[in-house]
Amino acid sequence: MGERWLMSFFDRKRQYLVGSMILLLLGPWPSCAEEPVRLTSDGRLKATPVFSHDGTELVFAVLENPKMFRLMTMQLADRSVEPLRKAATTAEFEPACSRDGRYCAFVRQRGVLRLSVAILDKQTDTLVEVLPPPGFAGMRSPTFSPDNSRVLYSFADESRQQIFSTDLRANDPQKLTNSPGINNWPNFSPDGKEIVFGSSRDGNFDIYLMQCDGSNVQRLTHNPVQDIRPRFSPDGKRIVFVGHRHGNSEIYVMDRDGTNLVRVTHHPERDDYPDWHTDGKQLVVVSERGGRHDLYLVRVP
Repeated sequence: MGERWLMSFFDRKRQYLVGSMILLLLGPWPSCAEEPVRLTSDGRLKATPVFSHDGTELVFAVLENPKMFRLMTMQLADRSVEPLRKAATTAEFEPACSRDGRYCAFVRQRGVLRLSVAILDKQTDTLVEVLPPPGFAGMRSPTFSPDNSRVLYSFADESRQQIFSTDLRANDPQKLTNSPGINNWPNFSPDGKEIVFGSSRDGNFDIYLMQCDGSNVQRLTHNPVQDIRPRFSPDGKRIVFVGHRHGNSEIYVMDRDGTNLVRVTHHPERDDYPDWHTDGKQLVVVSERGGRHDLYLVRVP
């Protein structure tokens, strides 16, 4: 009797263990990583979302028709969307918001392959522009200094794309880089002392760091495929960027010295255009899902 009871006990124990192992293998169990939060659902082509100075709004570009990107603002509280400039009649994209919330800079189309940097004073509703020279010329990727006194941008100077800065009146242009290849996507550190940017100066797009006057350039990534669109975290300790090191466009984060690389997104389609929320814990990205492009909030590991 005792022997039969003991064998029955071990049979039940074995069945419990086998069943537990099957549950562990099959799940589903909740992931440690939070799922991205989808902010839009229209699927239209979008680009370059940025948070407002207080993290309550997003400004982004959406393809309104085959020939025109329009800048839109989204209130994150209710996800309502409206045009930044209802009167705009030409393509406007690549927005940047000043830290005091007063200014918005963006790229504005002024003709075939002619792009200016426009600086909008939202208090007075006035617009000034850094105008390109005659012919095919374009300015890209504006971004504000933390003290709201200067705007960085990229411009093809003498056939090489360099990084410049200007004041808010579109005066006093200063050239910060002078290298071969393309220099683009500049972004200030929160203290204003350094600028992170992407460059192809060594034959492939990688992430670089320099002082705010263009001196002491350091290469942060060394990868055979491109790393682009870097941005400092709000505390200045980390840098987010877009990389292609796993076969497609994904979002990565690293420490400001280029160490401790972490992959943020894991999807077979494109993840692009990251920007930090002011809390330093989330990113907004444009993600392609089934050929549709929408904005998502992604938690940073």
